[in-house]
Amino acid sequence: MATLSINVFDVASGKMAEGVSVQTRKIVDGEWVQLPDAETQSNGYAKLCEGADLSDGGYYETLIFLGAYFEKTGRDLPSIKLVDILPLRFGLEPATADVSINVSMTPHGYTTSFTSQVSVDEEA
Repeated sequence: MATLSINVFDVASGKMAEGVSVQTRKIVDGEWVQLPDAETQSNGYAKLCEGADLSDGGYYETLIFLGAYFEKTGRDLPSIKLVDILPLRFGLEPATADVSINVSMTPHGYTTSFTSQVSVDEEA
């Protein structure tokens, strides 16, 4: 079963980012449907959705709340944050492989990439 996940690295502190809130939604029959909210664990990882939510592919939007994370970690931020809520809108073909959103961030910028890996069950 394919999984969509996120991995967040806090470049400024040199460690994986724990406690980053993430919201994901998907277009179903022309309407946005909210998927369960997620939060990264101590390893910077959070599962966003899996199975039926990915099996038919489609368009997704993920909101990553970086500004709130930096506030929780005690960073001295301006009242208007340069990096706050990172929206990513993307399309996926029907998933037969795990897909991961990778984010490296500081209070002043971020980079993102997507990786895909065939699950062990499907290699056999």
